[in-house]
Amino acid sequence: MTSISVSDFLEFLTPLKAQDFKSEKVDRFLEARWFSEDTFLPFIHFRDDTYGRNLVFRNNFFELAILTWLPGHRTPIHDHGDQRCWMMVESGELTFKNYEYPASDSAKLKPLGRAKAINRGTKVYIDDDLGVHSITNATQKPAVSVHLYAAPINSCRIYNEATKRFERKLLSYLTEGVWSPEGELIESRLCEPLLF
Repeated sequence: MTSISVSDFLEFLTPLKAQDFKSEKVDRFLEARWFSEDTFLPFIHFRDDTYGRNLVFRNNFFELAILTWLPGHRTPIHDHGDQRCWMMVESGELTFKNYEYPASDSAKLKPLGRAKAINRGTKVYIDDDLGVHSITNATQKPAVSVHLYAAPINSCRIYNEATKRFERKLLSYLTEGVWSPEGELIESRLCEPLLF
């Protein structure tokens, strides 16, 4: 496998248009490549209370984010707002659980098979046609994952376990990458508190 940096990945992604993300271009690019160690280090910021969403880069056609997970952190069951997503575990191990996409906001959730443990070297693809899902760090060690969304997701449906219904929630980030016009990272700055 070829080792690439975050800059290499962005160089591949930024010329792509919406139709490119519906093709196999991203899959073919990722199948023979992996990220060089520490390339996402500027974007690795943890939270104590919940998993961290750290934005690397975003344009009209995609967003690239680093999610950070302390032991016990878990997403609610959620969809992807009709967007495609590629997820790669950079370090640690996460558990991925799929559910049948509900016919309505109040439909009963049906698990699709067993939860799967995924670790470094594992790539996962998900879109709403495949179902809704949750991700958990069920281990005693921190984990980091890379998420590529096509296109950016401003909101998604989240399953409220107390009311047994889906609700629409706005998304935000813990940190956000600031880039120069030449494509150099200036900083990864702190954002408003996380909503999801």
